[in-house]
Amino acid sequence: MPKIKITPNTLLNNSKKIWFTCLLMAQICFVTYLALGYGLTGITTGISGWSRLNSTAYVASDPIGNSMYAVHVLLAIVMIIGGSLQLIPAIRAKYTKFHRYNGRVFVLFACTISVAGMYLMIARGTVGNTLMQGLTIFGGCVVILSSILAVRAAKKRNISLHKIWAIRLYLAANGVLFFRLMIFAWFLLFGTLGVDTTTFTGPTVLAVSICSYVIPLLIAELVRHAETTTNKIITIATASLMVLISIIFLVGLFGIGLAEWYPAIVS
Repeated sequence: MPKIKITPNTLLNNSKKIWFTCLLMAQICFVTYLALGYGLTGITTGISGWSRLNSTAYVASDPIGNSMYAVHVLLAIVMIIGGSLQLIPAIRAKYTKFHRYNGRVFVLFACTISVAGMYLMIARGTVGNTLMQGLTIFGGCVVILSSILAVRAAKKRNISLHKIWAIRLYLAANGVLFFRLMIFAWFLLFGTLGVDTTTFTGPTVLAVSICSYVIPLLIAELVRHAETTTNKIITIATASLMVLISIIFLVGLFGIGLAEWYPAIVS
């Protein structure tokens, strides 16, 4: 039997697949929650029923805000899974036309969702302090900027640059999901340590916000460097980091699934 040689790059590639698989699991659960919690509720009881899921989801005297919230939530059902399909190499290679059109839908929906989210944050407010809200807005701005630059690179047939900006777009568009997974992983492991549950502020909330909207962009650059460097320590360390993040995602998925998503669906 031939001996299988495991190289640092092999470890890195496998760690990326593990990370993507764990994230895809979380996305499927999140989309199911959005579809059944918001979509089905909207059909059966009207959007006023969304108040049971989020106290700021429906305001009787604010039809514009209600519309923005509907856009923000319902478009995400398509955007989240559609974005992940863009990253699967087999789909990109075999179904090029689907990749192009799905990419256009993803860009359009991601930007629309970001604009709607920023509008709601300004008009209706949200939990957390100003710095946390600023990080969320930062994520929305990265989505819009990355969309513009990814599309521009694609039109110029600069595939390598397009891929870089597309990944940045993908990470920024999933920032809200990253935040949910990591904060619930923290709750499971450390309880409310560092979290003021009344105002939803504190060092933990701020740290998780940074890890959701800023750090993923830096890790993407680290992964890109690790793929080309000859320094095996950097490559192996990066692979280990990706596995660690995957575990955090799974812990967070277990926590938020049991505490929030599943009860919302069955209630």
